[in-house]
Amino acid sequence: MKAAKALLPFRRAPASAASLHHHHVTMTHAAANTTRTANTPPARIRNFVVFSTGQGISSIGTWAQKTAVGWLVWELTHSPAWVGAIALSDLIAALWVAPLAGVVTDRSNPYRLLLTTQTLMIVLALLLWGVVAAGLATPWLLLGWAILDATLQGFNQPVRMVAIGSLAPPERMSQAIATNSIAANLARSIGPAIAGVVMLKGDVADVFLINAASFGAMLGAVHYVRRWLDRPGLVDASASVFSDMASGFAYVRRTPEIATLFFLTLAFALLARPFTELFPALAGEVFKGGPHTLAMLMSAQGIGALVGASWMLKKRSRDALVRITFSAALGIALALIAFASTRWIALGVATMALAGLFHVVCNIGMQSMAQTMSAPNLRGRVMALYGLLFRAGPALGAFLIGVLAHWISLQWLVGAAAALFGLLVLRFIPTVRRVYALVPAGVR
Repeated sequence: MKAAKALLPFRRAPASAASLHHHHVTMTHAAANTTRTANTPPARIRNFVVFSTGQGISSIGTWAQKTAVGWLVWELTHSPAWVGAIALSDLIAALWVAPLAGVVTDRSNPYRLLLTTQTLMIVLALLLWGVVAAGLATPWLLLGWAILDATLQGFNQPVRMVAIGSLAPPERMSQAIATNSIAANLARSIGPAIAGVVMLKGDVADVFLINAASFGAMLGAVHYVRRWLDRPGLVDASASVFSDMASGFAYVRRTPEIATLFFLTLAFALLARPFTELFPALAGEVFKGGPHTLAMLMSAQGIGALVGASWMLKKRSRDALVRITFSAALGIALALIAFASTRWIALGVATMALAGLFHVVCNIGMQSMAQTMSAPNLRGRVMALYGLLFRAGPALGAFLIGVLAHWISLQWLVGAAAALFGLLVLRFIPTVRRVYALVPAGVR
């Protein structure tokens, strides 16, 4: 990570008029938000630790389920395209869910919305368990289930992000997101390992039952922080839903700091992130392995991500966050290029750990920037659109790579996409300096 300052040696320049105007608008919204939540107790570190712990336990079940679904599809079809198609379910659902979910989040009581989405996901997990246990699973049925699951995740994701913002003071936002990321990436490591053991020793359907049970931890955490989340929405519901959707898109488009961040997020999600969705095909086709190999790759990524998230727990300035985020983007490109150059499983696992480290550092940086640079009453829509890019980009990228893998080496495609991402980031650095009012170190 010390390479961050060498790669992007920036310092803060005087704010532009546009930046000052944006700051004034943001402070106005913040004042209104403070007035509406005057009776809410001050945010405490313990709150987002408890929330992140509950989400982490729930995520163990989610990642176990994700691993089992991917492997089940691979066993049914032995087709990278089908594995990519399951990943594409995120895109199918997110395209219509994300804009609506952002409006719903800004208008809704976060506590009640979280309870509703979590309960529905329990029902869906139990439905999948019943279908698989009865021997009725088919690729098309699993695709339909995946679309439903992605729909619920689409409504759940922005309210979870906004909840983190409600539980942490602004100066600790990146630390809160890092804490949440540590829990999530522990789950990314533990969940696939549990799924691998269960699939080897028992029945794949049992994984889905474990996931349903894991939601209990999240429900308990949401209840614990209820005082901080049980509040009215921050947006007047008198305007039409479509009007609120349009205002969210317009805000992202006309705010340079957010628009620039979204460019990085889109490129990252489309070109550097899809390797996760393709893990089953990479384990089976590239490394000629089974569930154990799949669990090794996913666990390595999770361990690397845990190290990266732990490093991000340190409080950092705005300028440092920008430098680190874009440097980590270059880091994941290099790690994936190295991964694409070997068929030796030991080296593949090592490079995947590095990819996981840079992946989570870049993700924490991007999400922290989106949370802190957006107006409070538009944050739900900003985070929903951020989630749309972060979910739909990998889904589309994985599907396209999976289809092309019928003619071109899957491993080569992953490396080529990463190389293109790295070149885009390098090309975009001058824009980053200008938009975030940064100049090279030493320039006064």
